Amino acid sequence: MRRVACACLGLVVWGCATTGPKPVPEAREVDARDPLAATTLMQQGQALLAEGKPEAALAKYGAAVKLQPSNPTAHNLYGLALLQLRRSAEAMESFNRALALAPTYSDARNNRGVAYMQLGQSALAESDFLMVLADRTYANRAGVFYNLGSLYLGRGNLTAAEENLRRAAVPAGPIEAYLLLAQVEEKLGKVEAAESALRTAMSRAPERPDIPLQLGLLLEGAGRGEEARALYRRVLQLAPDSPQATEAQRRLGG
Repeated sequence: MRRVACACLGLVVWGCATTGPKPVPEAREVDARDPLAATTLMQQGQALLAEGKPEAALAKYGAAVKLQPSNPTAHNLYGLALLQLRRSAEAMESFNRALALAPTYSDARNNRGVAYMQLGQSALAESDFLMVLADRTYANRAGVFYNLGSLYLGRGNLTAAEENLRRAAVPAGPIEAYLLLAQVEEKLGKVEAAESALRTAMSRAPERPDIPLQLGLLLEGAGRGEEARALYRRVLQLAPDSPQATEAQRRLGG
């Protein structure tokens, strides 16, 4: 499963490549005559996407599509790179091609839902996500619940957002589910639940400065200033040159 960062609703949206080839580092040029050339290109593309290089990944996936135009995985991965580049309409075309070749391809349908979200077509996004959840064999259910929670939060439906984000905030789910769940719980006045979600996220990703910052802001708002300042100092230790550190320093008064 790959995280796809996008500006849709100001959130991180979870796109998927779980049925693609296992990523491997880019190590060599690929001979198009090699029977495994398309697979190698997709592996290299996934490694590049994981490194935050969507343009380079797109080139690899595009070459794989040319070699195997009837391969739905190649079209799905090509669309996934386009999502990262915010080329949502083009990504939609790729996911549609993948689904035309494999109508039950849940990864592609989930990703198409993400593309719909980026394009502001929330009803169509919701339909795709619910169809994916109807596939009881689908492994990435937590990611789909995260996407639905993001969608409902964008609509202002906090109850539905909370329900879906709780289903996403599981050990196999995205860290961002805990952060977004904490935001929803805070809006609902459930400060203890928000704190619990953030502390779980911090235990899962202790290297991330954004989590203690968010928890510090929550505790500061609850009148727990000394605990908040300890968290701000932790942010400074984790990532002294980060935007989070700048905010933490401002909160500390320095």
